Amino acid sequence: MNDVGVKQKNRGGILSYGLLFFSTLVIYSIAQTINSLLINYELSSMYISFCAGFILFTPLVSLLLHPLIFTDLLNKGRLKLSLLMVNFGLVLVVQCLFFLIWITDAIVVYSLYVDQNSFLAKSFSITSVNNGNLSVEFFWVNLFLAWFFALLSLVLGVMPCLIARIDNKGVVNNFVASFTYAKQYKTQFAFAAFFLAVGVVIPLLYMKYTFLLTFPLVLVSVFLYLSRSYVTYNAIEE
Repeated sequence: MNDVGVKQKNRGGILSYGLLFFSTLVIYSIAQTINSLLINYELSSMYISFCAGFILFTPLVSLLLHPLIFTDLLNKGRLKLSLLMVNFGLVLVVQCLFFLIWITDAIVVYSLYVDQNSFLAKSFSITSVNNGNLSVEFFWVNLFLAWFFALLSLVLGVMPCLIARIDNKGVVNNFVASFTYAKQYKTQFAFAAFFLAVGVVIPLLYMKYTFLLTFPLVLVSVFLYLSRSYVTYNAIEE
């Protein structure tokens, strides 16, 4: 790689890491604001649902890391700005839709099974014949869903955009290639999703300042692992 290529790669890396840290600060700020509001309305038990929901935006943030891969290649792997914007728009719409659906369902479940007298239950006129408190079950279900959302984000969000960066096959075929790849390496995806979920939920719940370190560190590690792994897989398939 010539000096120009090295400088471009370094600039791309600095920009990616800078934007990633900025995005982490934004997510952290939003999370703390939501947590404060939930505490004021005595709904702190529901904070874990928002923490799990934040994972759905992982594909959107991962787009910032694309300059980290293949910056030393002339043609293959170079992502056009128009393609990047298409991926950005598609991921943004899908992830926002998933997040809204999840939070709406979480509010209903919380109001039905955790706190039937909560502010949310009264605001949405949600009533339940169930008088039990399932807050413990609600907590563990949300932890499982955090892992599931992480897995969903990797397969439906991160990988299709990553494949478009490496060897664009078209929007539909990128998703098909992602499913095919994830099916063959489901164990690796399961562990990657686990580390991603832990890196988001646990720090936000119990060690909030460490989120500023764990989230970008885990996301970069998972992203680079998947990119390198898929390059090897794609080369073998070809």
